[in-house]
Amino acid sequence: MLFSIGAGVIFTFFILNKENIYAKEEYLVYAFQVGAFEKEDNAQEYAKKLSSSIIVKDNNLYKIYTAMYKDIDIVNDMLVYFRNNNIDIYLKTINVNKDFYNNLENYEKIINNTEDSSIYNKVNQSILNLYLESLKNEKIN
Repeated sequence: MLFSIGAGVIFTFFILNKENIYAKEEYLVYAFQVGAFEKEDNAQEYAKKLSSSIIVKDNNLYKIYTAMYKDIDIVNDMLVYFRNNNIDIYLKTINVNKDFYNNLENYEKIINNTEDSSIYNKVNQSILNLYLESLKNEKIN
């Protein structure tokens, strides 16, 4: 009986301290969505009006994103920036892969180290292109 209890304690210890290899880590970022359309042509036409954007098909909708960040301070600054430029934003969180999440930090450093808001659109477009690339890589793997 003592052997069974001891084996149970040891077994439980290993189970509780071992990472679940089946659990998928989540890497959440804030996505600045400006529209969702049923027809891709409509999404493309609307996206042309924006300085930075990508279109991502999600189920039966074509969603337009204009920025993505993980740092809440940058998110707040960008909300003000878009509001000042009369761009209505729907802020949502999306799950991204680890590589994109880690690379995003480099772009956030650029935003944090500048006072020139004219570079925001270039940085945003670079981030969005990186996100599209990460989606392509996920489909390949």
